[in-house]
Amino acid sequence: MKKFVKYLPIGVLIFVLDQITKSLVDKKIALYQYFEIIPGFLRITKTYNKGVVFGFLSSHKSPFITTIITIISITALFVLIVLFYKSENHFLSEIFMVFIIAGALGNIFDRVVRGRVVDFIEVYYKRWSWPVFNVADSFITVGVVALIFIEFFRRDNASSTD
Repeated sequence: MKKFVKYLPIGVLIFVLDQITKSLVDKKIALYQYFEIIPGFLRITKTYNKGVVFGFLSSHKSPFITTIITIISITALFVLIVLFYKSENHFLSEIFMVFIIAGALGNIFDRVVRGRVVDFIEVYYKRWSWPVFNVADSFITVGVVALIFIEFFRRDNASSTD
């Protein structure tokens, strides 16, 4: 419980930031409308995603698929929470796990409450475009990449001391 309380403000901040940005975009911007932020590189483009990462399965029409995706997401969230509590007390690892948990919670909340996830950050160059994403996706990605690096360097340091 102590670990939960320690990181709760960070998780709440990420969740609230994610929900506020999605709500603003959803209320103020029409679907597929976009605004250039950095011309030729970054724009705000409102899209909806009923699928999973990078819009995979987003064109489905079946409520069954949406339910399955939501159940899998909630299960993955619980696994992450268990791993968080079982992890050793390594500050950076725990922070990045909170990034992933809070981001996942933000997207799960959207699926349950809205039936879809609001995506709006588009990075592009000429005809190339990264799939549109949101604040929650950003925190999930940063958390996963950071944990991979931490684990890689932890294992590398452990093997060099043997």
